[in-house]
Amino acid sequence: MITIMRVFSLSAVLVFAVFAGPALGQTMEFGCPSPGTTISFDSGTRLVSRGQDGMDCKMESADGKSFKMRGLLISSLGPDGGDNSAFIAALKPERLWPLKVGNKIEGSYSVGGKTWTYILSVARREKKAGPGGALFDTFLVEMNEQGDGGFRSLSRWWISPAEKYFIQFDASTSNGTSNRAVVTEIKH
Repeated sequence: MITIMRVFSLSAVLVFAVFAGPALGQTMEFGCPSPGTTISFDSGTRLVSRGQDGMDCKMESADGKSFKMRGLLISSLGPDGGDNSAFIAALKPERLWPLKVGNKIEGSYSVGGKTWTYILSVARREKKAGPGGALFDTFLVEMNEQGDGGFRSLSRWWISPAEKYFIQFDASTSNGTSNRAVVTEIKH
């Protein structure tokens, strides 16, 4: 009886290892979309990949403005079109790579007498609907931000290893603002 139980237990462990083992250790090495890849968003925005420079993806907007995406997460251009390089240098998002569930980095950024702290983490692997309604394997990256006066925000990127880009992004803040970007088409 004990021998049968041991064989059964060993069989269960082997079955678990075969079906769950590879998924537990999966990682994504850093890479950018191939040059010329066009990425379209639900907002009508279109970007074209222009290649890779270290941990930066060189991108170009439809109006011809060039910028870089550090670690597929942070644009060299701020929301107002300003230079984000000091923020990128403080946060160093490239430290999160290669992506693996459980990876976590912390950083802080100060400007104008205000300070923000950031925690970026690879929360989990997730199937996510992407262009054409297809399901994509993704890594969910979350960035928790805390600032002066109780300000908080959460930003999330669903990054597809197959596309080497995020297929969805969303952000929300404690003051009630939110933003999102959904990729609707990727042309290679």
